[in-house]
Amino acid sequence: MKKRSVAVFSALTCTLLLSACSASGDDKSDTNAETIQIGYAAMTTKEEFTSTIINTLEDEAPEFGATVLALDSRMDTSFELSNVEDLITRQVDAVIMQPIDGKASQSAAKRVIDAGIPLFIISTEFAEGATVDFESHIGVDDTDAGRLQGEYLNEQLPDGGDIVLIAGTNGASWTDRRISGFENAINPNITVVAEFQGNGNRDEAKRGMEDTLQRYTDPGSIDAVVANNDEMAVGAALAIAEAGRTSEFSAIVGVDGTAAALDLIRDGKMTATVKQDPRAQAQEALNVITDFLKGDDTEDRYALPFTLITSENLDNE
Repeated sequence: MKKRSVAVFSALTCTLLLSACSASGDDKSDTNAETIQIGYAAMTTKEEFTSTIINTLEDEAPEFGATVLALDSRMDTSFELSNVEDLITRQVDAVIMQPIDGKASQSAAKRVIDAGIPLFIISTEFAEGATVDFESHIGVDDTDAGRLQGEYLNEQLPDGGDIVLIAGTNGASWTDRRISGFENAINPNITVVAEFQGNGNRDEAKRGMEDTLQRYTDPGSIDAVVANNDEMAVGAALAIAEAGRTSEFSAIVGVDGTAAALDLIRDGKMTATVKQDPRAQAQEALNVITDFLKGDDTEDRYALPFTLITSENLDNE
């Protein structure tokens, strides 16, 4: 467990008292409730998963006596570093990072730490062996997502088969961990015959899948598609549907549980997704950060569960 230093807590307390003393006789509870300023260097604002985190943080922060400033890093570590420097300049009370690259993003993280600002990590992670002294990680075990995908594929292809693997971003922790979990879980008779990188992007994955379909033209030459996230799974599923080949695939599975993926499962164009809950991650982050800033005990890691979603349990979503 970790506890913020007494000096930092005292500084925060003094800030709260000064804010209260500066008020007139009117009720300023709404003003005082927005004392804690949290900065969020978001991986991107163009994916549903991260947008949900941002919206939840911004909407629910006032209930925790906080405000959130979210900056778009555009899936680019140079923008990520610039955003972190901006948040440091603004002297926010805490910074949330969603690391884009397990190695390269460590530079931005260390800037936060060197500035004496508590750092919290949400959703993604740094590479194994990283020496970033963040306060807490709030997210999931991405290896487990890959494992669930592998176990699902084993059920759909009990005799094995040939599959396409769409990787996220090489070097990103979520990509490496999801692939590792998947490869450790799949039946040895399942063979990856084609693999390409989609960078977590729907359009890139769609183009990659279109190229793959042109190389594997015979019905039954590909049995399934596994993508490291839903955006890429959706892109692949749309390419397959437009080519009129959906019926050839025993499984098209992603990760995240986005609305777009759930709609395609409902329409029979995807078969499954491994859902994580971005709203719950954002809420937990607000809990952890505000507890930490008050001097309460916090844990190093908060791991939320994944859930496999198929047409069989889709109505529960």
